This record gives sequence, C-alpha cells and structure tokens, in this order.
Amino acid sequence: MASTTATSAAVGATVAVGEPFQFPEMYNFPPFFTRQPTESTWKEQRRQWCDLVLAYYRHHRRYSLSLAEAVTAPPFVNRQLRRGLRVDVLREIIDELVKQGNAVWTGAKNTKDACLVFWRKPEVWAGMIHQWASERGLLNSVLTVFELANGDDTAGQEFHDLDAATLRRALDVLQSQGKAQLFAGTSDEDLGVKLFA
Repeated sequence: MASTTATSAAVGATVAVGEPFQFPEMYNFPPFFTRQPTESTWKEQRRQWCDLVLAYYRHHRRYSLSLAEAVTAPPFVNRQLRRGLRVDVLREIIDELVKQGNAVWTGAKNTKDACLVFWRKPEVWAGMIHQWASERGLLNSVLTVFELANGDDTAGQEFHDLDAATLRRALDVLQSQGKAQLFAGTSDEDLGVKLFA
C-alpha cells in the first residue's frame, strides 16, 4: 500500500499539461477494486482511493463526478485488469471525501449520485483569489465571476478556468469572512464580486 506522504505530495504537485497521469502501483492490484471485508484493511483501501481520486481529478482539472458515469471509466475502471469499482463502493469513498471536506454531494435531495470533488478546498481557492486581487491592487474593485475564471488578467493563475460551482463556493467563503461582497447578475457568470482587505 502506498504511503500517505507520497500520495498527498502528488495531490499538491503542479502537473505539466499533457503529461499522462501516473497511477499508483496499487491500481494494478486486482483486489484494489473490491471492497475489503476487514474494517482496518477497508479503511486503508478507502484512504488510498480518496488520494487517487483527488490526484486524478487535479491532474485532469475535473470538478464534478456522476457515479453512474464514473464507474465506467478510469480511475474507477482498470481495463487491463478488467476490474472496476461498484457504484456502492464508490459512494462510500465519496462519503469519506465529503467527511474530509474534499467533496460535496450535489444530486437531488437524499440521493448520492453526483458530487463536486474539491482537490483543492474552497477555502484554499478563496485565499488564492484574495491574494491575487491584493497583489494586483484590485481590492475594493468590482469584478465579474467570468473575469475571475476566464479573464486575461487571471491567465496563468491556478484558479483560471475554475468551474463555476467551485468558484462560487470559494467566493461564498470570502463573503463569510467579510472579505467579499457578491452582487447578483442575470447569470452566475454575470455575478459581481467586490473583494476587501
């Protein structure tokens, strides 16, 4: 089983665009795709799956996950082994990510069929956005969500091209900290935000 340090470091590492994702050794071990019956073994297996999901989603800059679709493709399927996770096992893994603050269920009430994956938590995105605005003298200026996610000024920033739902959660964090005020627009992209020191 891979160590937490090595896997966690991979989650925090900057990935060069176009490089293939490097799966951990455990990914080629058939039992990795079957929920282990012993609780201590399952706990370790679940931790490894959580680390893998975060690393994979970060590498591919993915933010949303539909369980029904996910169980048909990598990282939840290893075609060479002809093995894949069952939906109920993936649901348990996502439940663990939710407990850690690295995911939130987004499906209809009381259904656990879709989620947002936070390979970087909204609080961290919020800090990055606020720091960027501060460094550029943009505090007390009104920006649109579209400008933050897609504007020329944010090109090269890690939050550039951040999906709308995750960006909105980061802005909600800033608002709850008294560091931002949100202004309603005609759509989420037209939503305005004023950042404060």
